[in-house]
Amino acid sequence: SSGINAEWPLRPGAQRMLGISKRDEDDNELVRVHNSKFYQDYLPDENKRYSCVHCQAHLAYHNDIISKSFHGSQGRAYLFNEVVNVRIGPPEVRQLLTGRHSVSDIYCACCKTTLGWKYEFAFERSQKYKEGKFIIETVHMVKDNGWARDLMY
Repeated sequence: SSGINAEWPLRPGAQRMLGISKRDEDDNELVRVHNSKFYQDYLPDENKRYSCVHCQAHLAYHNDIISKSFHGSQGRAYLFNEVVNVRIGPPEVRQLLTGRHSVSDIYCACCKTTLGWKYEFAFERSQKYKEGKFIIETVHMVKDNGWARDLMY
């Protein structure tokens, strides 16, 4: 199954700790509480990083940005080589601005917010560089560690 897993390789210098995730969801006027255990990765303080704006879970290093020239449904988005603390949904084919792709939505492992998507497969040769890479919309990220804690514009 997709998502964060204790067996996934740990990034150099990162720490992994067991956490418990809770989220209330409104489903046909019923409120359900989901409890699940997950392993959260903590990226070391030596590098600038991005965290989830909703729960402050670490998401990625600044150095893992491939491009800042992407757009999602809620505005600007960054393409990352690697991310941590995300769960990956099932793949589906979508027609995006740059062509047809197979993508999987990605969710914060801690608060379950949809952050963006992972490119699973690009149907056009010119888009193959995106395969296996991650999009996170800037509305869901905050600069962390050494930067001012403000939302990106």
